[in-house]
Amino acid sequence: MARLLAALDEHVTVEWGKFGLIDDDRVEPGEPGWSALGSPETMLTGKNGAIFRSGGAMHLAAVRLESWDGPAELPEGQWDVVWEDEVPLTSGVLRLATVTTWAPEGTLRLSGPGVYAMRVHCRGREAAAEVGSMPYTEEAVEHWVMQFWPR
Repeated sequence: MARLLAALDEHVTVEWGKFGLIDDDRVEPGEPGWSALGSPETMLTGKNGAIFRSGGAMHLAAVRLESWDGPAELPEGQWDVVWEDEVPLTSGVLRLATVTTWAPEGTLRLSGPGVYAMRVHCRGREAAAEVGSMPYTEEAVEHWVMQFWPR
């Protein structure tokens, strides 16, 4: 049975329907940027980062990052969507990123550099779409859980 090693709870401002996750070594030149994200139900991963498409344009989202020593247990509750992929990280220290505004300062330290399995759960996508482009609410309308473990 896998063990939860560390977790970080943050809030991030979704802008233009997206936000990101980056390794402290940052995304390297030539890696896909924000504009490479496709349909509203996708996430895009690349070396040292990932981009997530929200259900809404501009709002506050609650995000929980989790580091596991093996395949993570599923979080409780119902989820609108669940995505899985892998992400190569050169430092293994993650932080959330925004398009233009402030980004949370908290970081989640994984087990070090390497390739990580990544499972992302999201709920509240319809509520985020209903908010539209009114980011000035202090209530998180969309909730994300992102789980990582070594490949």
